[in-house]
Amino acid sequence: MGRGDMACRNASMRTSFNENRATTRFRRRTSARPALFLILLGTFVLCGIRPELAKDKTPQTRTVKGTVFDGSDNPISGAAVNLTDVQTGKALAIYSQEDGQYQYSDLRFDHDYTVQATYKGASSETRKVSMFDTRTHLVMNLTIGINPNK
Repeated sequence: MGRGDMACRNASMRTSFNENRATTRFRRRTSARPALFLILLGTFVLCGIRPELAKDKTPQTRTVKGTVFDGSDNPISGAAVNLTDVQTGKALAIYSQEDGQYQYSDLRFDHDYTVQATYKGASSETRKVSMFDTRTHLVMNLTIGINPNK
C-alpha cells in the first residue's frame, strides 16, 4: 500500500469512528426521551395534576329561565311560576319579576321537571324539562291566555 492509500484509509476510519460516536450519542438522547416523559407523567400524577382536569368540566346542574307573557305578548309581573320535580314530587314556586322573567337554577340533570305559570286564576301550558335534554341553559317562555285590558 502506498502512502496515499494509507492516508485515505486513516481518513475513512476517522470518519467511520466519528459517525459511530455521533450515532451512539443520538441513540442515548432518543432512548432517554421516553424515560424523561415517564418521569414527568409520574410527577403530574403524584402531584394530583391529572390530564383530564385540563379539559372543561361538564356542568353538574342546569338552569331553566324564561319570560311569562299575556295573550297580547306583554310580560306579566307577579305571575306564579311553579316548577315540579317529577321524580320526587317536590314543587317550588317563584314570582316573575317586573319584566316577566323568572329563573330556576341548580336543577339536576337526572330528573324531569314540569314548569307552569299562573296569574289571576289563568294558567299557561305545562312545559316539561326532560332528563334526556343535555342543554345546561333552557329558555322556556310561558304564555297565559288572559286579556290585559279586562
